[in-house]
Amino acid sequence: MTRTLKNKIVYEQNINNIEGKAIAIVFPESVQEIKNIVKMSNHDIIARGSGTSLTGAVIPKNSIIIDFSRMNKIIEIDAAKKTAVVEPGVLLSELNEELEIYGLEFPIIPIFGAVETIGGMLAKNSSGNREIKYNRMINWADSLIVVDGKGEQVKVAKSDLSDFIGMEGTTGIIVQASIRLTGKKQRSITILRGNTLQEIFAVNRKLRLRQDICSLDLVNPNISSLLGLENKYHLFVEFDSSEGNFKEESYENYLKLKGKIYKKVASEGYIYISNAKFLIDSLQDFLIHLEERKIPYLSYLASGSVFTFFKQEQLGLMNESQRIAKKLRGRIAYNFGVGLTKKDALELGESGLLKRVKNRHDPNWKLNQDKLINYILPKEQKPEIKEQEQPKAEEQKPAEQKPILEETKKEEQPKPIEEIKKPEEKKPETVGDVLASAESITLRRHEPPISAEEREKIRKIAGGFFGGGATAAKKPDIKKEEPQQTQGEKTQ
Repeated sequence: MTRTLKNKIVYEQNINNIEGKAIAIVFPESVQEIKNIVKMSNHDIIARGSGTSLTGAVIPKNSIIIDFSRMNKIIEIDAAKKTAVVEPGVLLSELNEELEIYGLEFPIIPIFGAVETIGGMLAKNSSGNREIKYNRMINWADSLIVVDGKGEQVKVAKSDLSDFIGMEGTTGIIVQASIRLTGKKQRSITILRGNTLQEIFAVNRKLRLRQDICSLDLVNPNISSLLGLENKYHLFVEFDSSEGNFKEESYENYLKLKGKIYKKVASEGYIYISNAKFLIDSLQDFLIHLEERKIPYLSYLASGSVFTFFKQEQLGLMNESQRIAKKLRGRIAYNFGVGLTKKDALELGESGLLKRVKNRHDPNWKLNQDKLINYILPKEQKPEIKEQEQPKAEEQKPAEQKPILEETKKEEQPKPIEEIKKPEEKKPETVGDVLASAESITLRRHEPPISAEEREKIRKIAGGFFGGGATAAKKPDIKKEEPQQTQGEKTQ
């Protein structure tokens, strides 16, 4: 295993310029090395893929960073079953390049898709712009192998995936994943232009019902101009078929054009990114707010997600927009991470449940401290002395105090999502089907089980509250428009 103290600035700074301090960066090549790190270290431990979190989820605080760039093997591809077994450092782009040989693909493409790792996507429960059709990472995972906070290797079955997927490395370090694949689609794109948001949303309400549409991406006039398009709203409509205007090479060119959005806005000084998620009516109101303040944005209309871009001198404007988003009932886009910057937006009941999952798998709070939920500081407490063993008052001596982890205040028990008048099913006391090897273990027997109601709420927290999924409906008659040729980009 390689360890380095050089070039730490890459690991100590987030995309949004959030900074931290790393003790060391290690590059393990085996699961055993990771187990040793967790067991022997008393420092905070952060698992890191490509570091694309928008919320500071991999920013260290005197931490050891585990870089997975050397655990990047595609272990197995089963073309018949359409499954793959991969290590966490495998790049999504490399996986899909390998899958082309078999006529397969992994369909979820996040905003930084070219450099995203599978492990990082699982940790954030990424969805990308195709959420309306393909949902999130948790819908494509069959099982995981993780190293928990005790340094023990555990196989996680499908029923317990939400304990780790979307938990941003706070409950366990994902060291291997079995994921499902799909047949590679011959996709196409149509690009619609509009002068007003009202025009775009009128079309959007019809398009999002179509079964063959997998993404609806809106860029405002600011970003359209940066991409070499007309100074209008542009809606990229991606089809899982040949229905769109642009196919094959032209389709690939427009995908690359969309992929340049962050690079283009960053070159103009927009280095801060904020994002949130809305219901469809509130989304339009929020975009109007952004338009009034000339804030550039990219919106995944199908899922209600919005990425907004700000300059260094616009941090006050960014905070204002976040307040407006909250008033419009915008929620945390969990599938893009909570990390440091969004954990205070979690409700009390949500934080309480996440702490319980954290304690179950990482009782000493070694993994990615202070992300997702606040780190519980050690507190000095005297050990209990049995009544019959208490010495006389004049002979009492100060007992040795030991630091323990405990909650600073008792969390209010959240109410169940809905009343279910059924006998409570017994929850297995293991994370899932454990490996039949000496290195695999079960959870501690005395740990309390999680009820079905709590489990469902945890799944919603980890997976986000506004899911995609097209609704079957009559196919609307929509006139396709071809973009005019511009100096920045020629249509084919």
